[in-house]
Amino acid sequence: MKSFCLIVFFALANVWALPAQTNAPTVPHAPTRIDSDSVDFDMNTNARTATYLGHVRVDDPQMKLTCAWLLADLPQGGGRVNHIIAETNVVIDFTDDKGQTNHVTGDKAVYDYSVQGAVTNETVTLTGHPQVENAQETIKGEPIVWDRANNHFSAVNETMIFRQNLDSAINKTNSAAANTNKLSTPK
Repeated sequence: MKSFCLIVFFALANVWALPAQTNAPTVPHAPTRIDSDSVDFDMNTNARTATYLGHVRVDDPQMKLTCAWLLADLPQGGGRVNHIIAETNVVIDFTDDKGQTNHVTGDKAVYDYSVQGAVTNETVTLTGHPQVENAQETIKGEPIVWDRANNHFSAVNETMIFRQNLDSAINKTNSAAANTNKLSTPK
């Protein structure tokens, strides 16, 4: 697998990795590394895209992404990337602002970023049997939209599975009852 380490491709590091911020100063962070079997840069004035093909892996200090195909629109003059499409066996692992590890899967993820007036819009739309999983829950739906600017998930045709640790709660609440419900035998 050929390695395309792109420090120049700075903007992708800010796409899914940093918390959404409005009117906040840009904080420099470690470079994002992108590995793939091949890459094609189209630097035409209208297109300006980078297309990564085969075993695509994005390593960022705050998230990891793998897929078979990734297309990123490259901004003029070094601005922020505002549109990315990842397709085929998309897997995203990230840690949220609460320190919780999240595992996201689907056939396609589309990232869109825009600023309209003073409002930042930043979303990741997941399709193709998407699923978001962490230690407490699994969310399935079609599509699942992650509004990063507001740290909000929404899903259509949603199914949610909650995982609770009932063992410790049952042991604590039933221990006294277990002792009082014992049959005593006369001596």
